[in-house]
Amino acid sequence: MTKCAYEARAVSESALMELFDSLNSASTPEEFLGSADAILANKTNHLPLPISLGMPDILSVVGNRAVDVDNAPIVHEYLGEMDRANASDARLWTYLAFVTYRDYMEKRWPLEVSATDSNSWKRRVKDRWLLHSGSVSRGKLVRHGIARLWWVAHLTYASDDKTGIAKNDSYAYTKEVFKSEDRVFAIFDREVGAFSVVAQAVLKHAALLGSNATDKYIQRIMQYLTLLNGYRDIGALDSHALNEILDIACLRAKNQSRK
Repeated sequence: MTKCAYEARAVSESALMELFDSLNSASTPEEFLGSADAILANKTNHLPLPISLGMPDILSVVGNRAVDVDNAPIVHEYLGEMDRANASDARLWTYLAFVTYRDYMEKRWPLEVSATDSNSWKRRVKDRWLLHSGSVSRGKLVRHGIARLWWVAHLTYASDDKTGIAKNDSYAYTKEVFKSEDRVFAIFDREVGAFSVVAQAVLKHAALLGSNATDKYIQRIMQYLTLLNGYRDIGALDSHALNEILDIACLRAKNQSRK
């Protein structure tokens, strides 16, 4: 496939199923990608989006996770805001991974055969390249190679931040979370992480702590907030009440780290 970006589209549901069938039957990454290219070369397998988005900017493929600090805002600005139903559409993210941002995907999430695990590349396809319409979850979205960029940017974008770290950069919280891959999962692979106010409050705290805000520390904060959200709707709290709860969560996390 030509190494250039293509305008965003979606794949048809039948094409999506063909891709899964091809993955199951393929013996090598090359065989699978060849089959995928043949499926996606068929224009009848494409679904245009409601509006044309034009050609996207190329995503950086120098390095690995560090460049996603820049890539997430690029994907978010290109696709724009979407409601959660459309932003969870497996057909959209699959097309973006296999076609629109193919060059990025091949270098950021390459499909390689392991000497010790012959099926590791297939698991990577399912984690980073493909999404199944019947099983799209938040966890899968924050693992998918392209969906994760949009979702993290969407939940951390703060254009009206007056006092936080994003007052001079609407994507400051986005950049804060992409400092660590583990931080992405600690925050967004949980129900409570879907609340922008919660994610931004935690990231503001992390930015103030700097290097003291370890991945384990952030994980403990999110564990407590997840537990609390089981009987109290944290996402509906005002900023004062949320900050009080966050203070308790931070204190508990600090105490745990001393044990």
